[in-house]
Amino acid sequence: MLKKQDQPGAIAAWIALHITPGVGSVTIKRLVDRFGSPEAVLNMDSALLKDTGWLSPRARNAILSGPDPRDLERSMDTIKRLDAWVMTYRSEDYPPLLRQIPDPPALLYGLGDRARLTERSIAIVGSRKATPYGIKAARGLASGLAEMGMTVVSGLAPGIDTAAHEAALEAGGVTIAVKGCGIDIPYPRHNEAFLERLRQEGAIITEFPPGVTPEPKNFPMRNRVISGLCLGVVIVEAGLKSGSLITASCALEQGREVMAVPGSIYSNTSLGSHWLIKQGARLVENASDVMDGLGVFKDLMPGPIESKRTEGPAPSLESEERLLYERLCAYPIHVDEIANLTGLPISKVSAILLQMELKDIVQALPGQMYQRK
Repeated sequence: MLKKQDQPGAIAAWIALHITPGVGSVTIKRLVDRFGSPEAVLNMDSALLKDTGWLSPRARNAILSGPDPRDLERSMDTIKRLDAWVMTYRSEDYPPLLRQIPDPPALLYGLGDRARLTERSIAIVGSRKATPYGIKAARGLASGLAEMGMTVVSGLAPGIDTAAHEAALEAGGVTIAVKGCGIDIPYPRHNEAFLERLRQEGAIITEFPPGVTPEPKNFPMRNRVISGLCLGVVIVEAGLKSGSLITASCALEQGREVMAVPGSIYSNTSLGSHWLIKQGARLVENASDVMDGLGVFKDLMPGPIESKRTEGPAPSLESEERLLYERLCAYPIHVDEIANLTGLPISKVSAILLQMELKDIVQALPGQMYQRK
C-alpha cells in the first residue's frame, strides 16, 4: 500500500513544487520541513513565505504564482504513460545511503524496481571514448561484482558506463542507471531491448522532472547521485577533464571509497585515473580488489558512513564570503539557489561570487552555476 506522501494526489503537489521555477531540492526540503507538506507550501501566503527570512523574492513570487498548470499536467501524463514512479525524500523506501549525503534529491523519478535502490551498490564510471582495454576492464569488474551480489550503478553514457550496465545484466545481476535529464528523454540513445531489460532487471532513475533536456549543468548533479547511492566508486579510464573525476570528488565529499583501475602511461584516457591513484585512491584490478576495498566481507550491510574527506586549511574569507563558501559544494549550484540558501539578494551574491572567483576560491560555470574550486 502506498504511503500518504506517495499517493497520486500528494505526488502531484510534490511535482508542482519541484517544477516551480527557481526552487531546487534544498529549498523544497527546507520549506516542506518547515510547513509540513508541499500542499501547505504551495498554498502559503506571501507574509508566511517572507517570514522564513531566507527565501529570495524571486523564489517567493514563483511559489505564490505556482507552476504552469500545463507543465504539471504534462508531467503527470508522462509519469502515467511510462508507468514511472516518483519517490520523495520523505518516502520510507528512500535509499538510506543517498539520504546521508549533504544534499539528497528532494524527488526521484524512476522506471523499474524502486526497491533496488536500497541494495548494496558500487558505481563504475569512466570515459565515453573508452579504449578496448577500458571496456574489457569495466565489463570484468561489473560482471564479477554482480556475481558477488553487488548492484552496479552507472550513468548510462556510451563507453565505460554502458559496458558496466551490460555486463552486470549479462552476469544475471542488477544495475541502476542514473540519468542527467527527464525520465522521458531518450538520452543517451540505446537499443530499446537493452533499456527494457535494464528496467525489468534493475532501474532507471533521475532527479530531473519530465521534459528536462540533458544540459551540461545537469551532469555534475547526476554524478553526486551516482556516488550517493553507493558504498564506493570505481573509475575506469578517465582523462584529466573527465566528468568521472567529478563523481570521484562527490564520492570523497560523501565519505565514499574511491577506487581506480590503472591504465597505460601512454594513454590520455588514463591520466585522470592515475592522478586519482596518486592522490590516494585505491588501485583495483578486479572485483575481489573492490570488495576488499569496501570491506563488505566484514560488514555485509552498510551502516552510517564516516566521512573520509580531508581538506587543507580553509581559505581566509570575509564573513559574507564564508557564508557563501559554506553553501557551495563539489558540484555546481545555481546562483538563485545560493541566494535562497544564504538569504542574500542575488545582486549581492553575484558580486561576492565574482570576488571569490578572482581569489581563485570558486569556479564559475555556464548557466550561472558555481562550485568550490
